[in-house]
Amino acid sequence: MTLPAPPRGEVLISVGDPERDKAPSYVAALEHAGVPSDRIRVIQPKPGEDYRSLVLAAAGLVLAGGEDLDPALYGEETLPEANVDVLPERDAMELELLAGAREARIPVWGVCRGLQMLNVFFGGTLWQDLALQLPTQVLHQMSNPEDALIHTIRVTDPRVTLGELLRREAPLVNSRHHQGIKDLGRGLVPVGHAPDGLVEAIYLDDDQWWVRAVQWHPENLIALAQQRALWEAFARRLGFVADDGPGHPTQLPRSIQSTQTEHRAAGPTQLNQGGNTP
Repeated sequence: MTLPAPPRGEVLISVGDPERDKAPSYVAALEHAGVPSDRIRVIQPKPGEDYRSLVLAAAGLVLAGGEDLDPALYGEETLPEANVDVLPERDAMELELLAGAREARIPVWGVCRGLQMLNVFFGGTLWQDLALQLPTQVLHQMSNPEDALIHTIRVTDPRVTLGELLRREAPLVNSRHHQGIKDLGRGLVPVGHAPDGLVEAIYLDDDQWWVRAVQWHPENLIALAQQRALWEAFARRLGFVADDGPGHPTQLPRSIQSTQTEHRAAGPTQLNQGGNTP
């Protein structure tokens, strides 16, 4: 199959200062999905940076995980007991990036905080702290190991590629967040939910602007074909790989293939682990 013309611009990965050490996981996920390394750029808050011009020239935008969003962005005061840790300059950067992406219809892929930022950008609200405001039996915050499979996802809308990919097999995901979607933003459609009903996968109902996001961290799970396919769908949308439809997994290096076997074997055990970590 003939590949389309190479897309213009770079794929931007938005991170915060303390999260820059986690950027390699996102870079690796994009590379395994077919995006050339020289077309990937990690950006972080920088005084005087023209983020609008940056994203207008980009091929795509990845909103990575990281700090909490400032509750003021969705009209709330910070709850003293919520342990909210914000980075206002990152909030401002990503709001500007999203405004530019909307203007130019640049595809956006959000991960964890990225899902929450998209929800707030479209007028939604967040639970500031799930354990405080919406306590359930589902473990949402387990930081280590990063690839521990914690809970399942119930697919509620298989009509788009995101839902179709997730419904192929019962998805098990990692989880390290203490905030989540409360009121869904305008135009966003839930695709998947955690066992306690929390929205964990969304897309934008707009044929002209490709926007998808998940609450977990698929960049740490690329050894699993189902999770890797989420990144491949993004790369396919950008035009870096042929649009040959689902069901064509890429061949991974032997070291990652062996990790995939370990993931699958460890899944049921990891579900029984407890203890939140910050």
